[in-house]
Amino acid sequence: MIFARWLVACIAAFVCCATASIVAAKSPSSVDVLEFHSGEIVFADQSDIPATGWERRATPALWLSDEARIKLEGKLTAWGRFRFDGRLLPDKPLAIYTENNRERLTVFLNGVELFRNYRSASSQTLGWNRPYIIPVPQKLLRDTDNELVLRVGSDRQFSLGVGTVKVGSQEELGRLFNYQQFWRVTGASAANYAMLFLTFAAFLMWMARRSETEIFWLVMTGLLWFVRDFHFFAEESPLDPYWFQQVSYYSLYFAVAASLSFCVAFLKLPNYRRIIAIVFAIGVALCIFRAAITSTNRTDLATSLATLGVSLVICGLMVADWLRHRTLESAALIAIVLFTTALGFHDVGRIPNVNWWQGLGFHIQPYTGLLLFSVFLLSVGRKYLRALVEVETLNANLEQRVEAATQALAASEHARQKIEVEHAVGIERERLMREMHDGIGSNLVTALAVVKKQGEAPVAEETLQRAITDLKLTVDSLAPVEGDVVALLANLRHRMEPDMEKAGVKCIWRVEPCPSLDWLDAPNALHMLRIIQEGVGNVLSHAGASNITIACHPSDREGRSGVELVLSDDGSGFEIAEQSGPGRGLSNMRTRAQQLAAELDIESSIGAGSRLKLWLPTRAVDVA
Repeated sequence: MIFARWLVACIAAFVCCATASIVAAKSPSSVDVLEFHSGEIVFADQSDIPATGWERRATPALWLSDEARIKLEGKLTAWGRFRFDGRLLPDKPLAIYTENNRERLTVFLNGVELFRNYRSASSQTLGWNRPYIIPVPQKLLRDTDNELVLRVGSDRQFSLGVGTVKVGSQEELGRLFNYQQFWRVTGASAANYAMLFLTFAAFLMWMARRSETEIFWLVMTGLLWFVRDFHFFAEESPLDPYWFQQVSYYSLYFAVAASLSFCVAFLKLPNYRRIIAIVFAIGVALCIFRAAITSTNRTDLATSLATLGVSLVICGLMVADWLRHRTLESAALIAIVLFTTALGFHDVGRIPNVNWWQGLGFHIQPYTGLLLFSVFLLSVGRKYLRALVEVETLNANLEQRVEAATQALAASEHARQKIEVEHAVGIERERLMREMHDGIGSNLVTALAVVKKQGEAPVAEETLQRAITDLKLTVDSLAPVEGDVVALLANLRHRMEPDMEKAGVKCIWRVEPCPSLDWLDAPNALHMLRIIQEGVGNVLSHAGASNITIACHPSDREGRSGVELVLSDDGSGFEIAEQSGPGRGLSNMRTRAQQLAAELDIESSIGAGSRLKLWLPTRAVDVA
């Protein structure tokens, strides 16, 4: 609605400024300017001022063509004569001002030619819409009786008329001339050439977007309105005068049809293609109707009013669409179509043979094309801005989705590679386990059997038995346990329980369900088992214990989750501070714990047994 209010404000400002300018321009001092409301008219196709045949008429007399065609055989020519008393004019530079003369104009003062708007009698001059100001030489002005004569001429297919005539202060009439020259010619020319430039830009846009029918109708709107308005500011006819006149007249119907077609195509009214076809069919029908009833070259009022009526009907359809959707574009298009239709009524009332009013003093039609085109272009621009926002939003969503898909793909690829690596590691692990079992393990078992058979020293047998146990422990660490600490401890218990029984030590099993440690692969599992194995070995070798308790439970430390393994006995114990001999058992255990990023605590005292605690973190990121 902000755009609609802005449009209404601009229109109101335009009307107010134009009205104020007209009041100022049309109200010169009665002392400074004489305006002729009547004069003498004669029809004569000659170069000299006629001596007889003058008849008094009201002026301006803009529709003399029918009478001239009856009285004259060749080109249409009329003379207007105006007399005035020089003593009524101010004592300052004077000028003659005239407008609306059709078409070739010659001005005489007291029998002397002062001005003509054409180069030769064959020039196709278009003077009907141009104002003229002619300075008056002081030496030609008489004190009392002065005679001002205008000769106007046109081809037979054009209209003929003697326009407004004023004599007076050159300063006052200069202001009136500047005003009329701007609004009739200069401004109209600038507006239409600007529209033509924008039309070319819209054409390039349409070439890139052929499917956008509203842009096509935008281009046609600009082209047809330029063709229609060109005769308002053209100085000479670019074509044969008859055909130029016909093109100027009949292009109006199609310019209006193109403008309305843009509206219905842009708003996508129901059955809009059928509506466009009907509008252009009406335009063709109006052309045929006008051609049939304008044999005398009179401007046809009926077709002009019918054209405005078609605009109002289409505007009604647009209002119905606005009531359904309430879009800003609909409101803007309705406002501009209604406004330009009102301006059309203004111009129809100024047609010479209609003459309902003088209105603003000039035709507004040369500006309606630019007004329509500008609003249409703004509507298209808003549509494309919305489309760009939607595209940017879609691109942002797509980028997010692509990024998410890329991350998912990377995770999938990482998982795939991990699976491949794990598969390869599994194959290699199985090979190593098989080779160790079938090779080293078989040799150790054979050696143990030989030692037993030959009755070798018990130390050799025990050494071979421990070697076999270590080998089995190593093989167990290579087996995929998927971070299951409990399973690893169970395998360790199974391997070492015969040694415990032989030493007369009972194994107490206190294991709770624990979370899986994903980072606990074969090397790390072996470190963990070696720590516990070393602890069990120390108990069996030095503690003289009766019971060994193996416990496992979840445990949190400093906000981190983990699993705690506890190995305790009821043996003789020892002083930890005294464990500094050549043995490296405790040192190796601490080194392995550091490699696991684990925490190792050993508690013992003489006569109270010992306790080994190994805390393992749950998260792999905590593992160094």
